[in-house]
Amino acid sequence: MFQNSHEVIEYITKRTKRDYGLSEFKQYIEKTGNLQYRLKCIHVGGTNGKGSTTNYLRSILQANGYTVGTFTSPHLESHHDRIRINDVSISDEDLVRFANTYYQDWEQYGLTMFEIDMFISVMYFLEHDVDFVIYEVGLGGELDATNIIKPLVSVVTNIGYDHMDYLGNTLELISQAKAGIIKEKTPFITAERKQACVNVFQQTCMHKQAPFIMLEDAYNVQYGSDIFFDYKNFHDVHLETPAKYQVSNASVALETCLQLRKLGVAISDEAIYTGLSSAMWKGRFEKVSNNPLVYIDGAHNEHGMQALVDTLKNVNVPITVVFSALRDKETDTMLEMLLQVTNDVIVTEFEFYRAKSATALAGNYPVKVITPWQDAIGYALEHHQGMVMITGSLYFISDVRMYFKERGWIQ
Repeated sequence: MFQNSHEVIEYITKRTKRDYGLSEFKQYIEKTGNLQYRLKCIHVGGTNGKGSTTNYLRSILQANGYTVGTFTSPHLESHHDRIRINDVSISDEDLVRFANTYYQDWEQYGLTMFEIDMFISVMYFLEHDVDFVIYEVGLGGELDATNIIKPLVSVVTNIGYDHMDYLGNTLELISQAKAGIIKEKTPFITAERKQACVNVFQQTCMHKQAPFIMLEDAYNVQYGSDIFFDYKNFHDVHLETPAKYQVSNASVALETCLQLRKLGVAISDEAIYTGLSSAMWKGRFEKVSNNPLVYIDGAHNEHGMQALVDTLKNVNVPITVVFSALRDKETDTMLEMLLQVTNDVIVTEFEFYRAKSATALAGNYPVKVITPWQDAIGYALEHHQGMVMITGSLYFISDVRMYFKERGWIQ
């Protein structure tokens, strides 16, 4: 029996070894009676922007008075954050209770950490009778543990090269894996424009008789410390962020709400405006401090880094970057992108079994190598001339965010 949440999380996080697939989890969930089918869900996949889109959707639905569950990964502060209701994380007591009730089943079926998290989320959301749940895909789509639901709407934000060991090394193969969340006669939305990916989505939708919705372009976009844009008949939509890439994520969330309306879900225009303007997603171009000016951003792959750099190009003060990443990412390309906007880049490393060493990360690039990462941040704060941007792996950003939280810089 587990005595506390630390024991539960230690147990769960060790359960990571098994071939990538869904068969064991499906057997287990069928044994429970497929209780997940009782939930009204939205399914959000894609290479980047899943978390932000999920958060915008949550904020809109919550502004309309609904109780909203969210399932996201990885976490930024605590494992509990993966499972939330109205943006409040699951409690220690609930985690312990679910683990003590079901851990023998998890052992019997050999469930992995992500599958256990998914199962707990289903039971937790049912127990609390939430109105809607937004499930963010963990990896890929077709074989992801979240792909046991029957959503009202499915979303793929975009496609980029990531997790190629699992999903394939072409855009078509990656798109096919992510298209696995498209369900029979269920509306499907994407912001992706690359024709190779769009072809896969259209063919899958045609095969499954699922309405295919291509996101329209936002227009009259005004960039600054905040962003304003128009989308369809919505004018002066406000986002409290300077991050250019959030226009697409917010537009996807807005379009998803329009599709939910067609299904009979009541969502007011006011809730859409209010939800989008008030949403803040931790670790995505998040301001840590005004003086000194410090941001953190989980640009953890090539696609995410390009989105970050597109925003940094408009920054009109000198930028100091602190960067760390995982071994399996296109780190050379990511560094080259950063060096397009600043010649003041510090590379570092953090404790994680997939983390890339600072020296390997730096290679022959004109960057500073400073370890440990706390020293790298200290150096950046002491020597910067304008703005400090700390970026890279979401696991790194999780450590960094906790570092600043412990110092009282953020709540």
